[in-house]
Amino acid sequence: MDDADLEAAVALSTEVRWPYRIEDWRFASGLGRGIVAEHQGRVVATAIWWPYADTYATCGMIIVSPSMQGNGLGRALMAELMRDTSGRTILLNSTQEGLRLYQAYGFESVGTVHQHQARISPEAVASMPDVGGVRPAVPGDLGAIFDFDRLASGAERRLLLTELYKVGAAAVIERGKSIHGFAMCRRFGLGHAIGPVAAKNADDAMALVGYFIRRRAGEFLRIDASGDGGLSPCLNAIGLPEVGSVTTMVRGRRPEPSAGARMFALASQSLG
Repeated sequence: MDDADLEAAVALSTEVRWPYRIEDWRFASGLGRGIVAEHQGRVVATAIWWPYADTYATCGMIIVSPSMQGNGLGRALMAELMRDTSGRTILLNSTQEGLRLYQAYGFESVGTVHQHQARISPEAVASMPDVGGVRPAVPGDLGAIFDFDRLASGAERRLLLTELYKVGAAAVIERGKSIHGFAMCRRFGLGHAIGPVAAKNADDAMALVGYFIRRRAGEFLRIDASGDGGLSPCLNAIGLPEVGSVTTMVRGRRPEPSAGARMFALASQSLG
């Protein structure tokens, strides 16, 4: 995959009703390593994987045109991804339709991600409690954000976080001159995506989410919440309903988070 494929990739994602913009494809492909399949000169399938250090990767944006499904393209993409990733542990988030394919390549289910999205009314935002300690992140906070993310995700994701900071905004929760969590927000799809969100507990995670919701009242927002984090009931309660879910799957040994830090929402279902 290269820049010349991006317009075709947008058309392909639109075909399966995934609302990616060309900017979303450019951001994702610029950080990762993508492959495409062509038929009669037309892009009919895509996949991208993202390396984190030398032993771990995520993969996603795996799309096969509905007109070409049933011809083995999904298996061909996965075979190519397995060769490219060269023995790394791989994590992905699968729709119900993709489960059997990924299981055939040794992926096992390890959790769920809940997709929440809506336009939150200014009235709903006004009723949200304001929690102290949350402030905008500044460049000098990036080192602490990298460290906290490493604790929460178990992976080295410095490049991802640096690029997210460049295209969006970040907030941290600070107590006693120490960073206790962070969240990021960027333009994505139909509006803005809030994620990743990492914190020590669900209350702090919701405080970080609330920081961005207040600033985006009336706009379309999306959050991909980790299934075991306890964020989904809170999001439903404030007017960000769950609209779907995917199954988190891993091939290999998943990186383990450290005690005292958790990942409550993803950068995206593909990036992790």
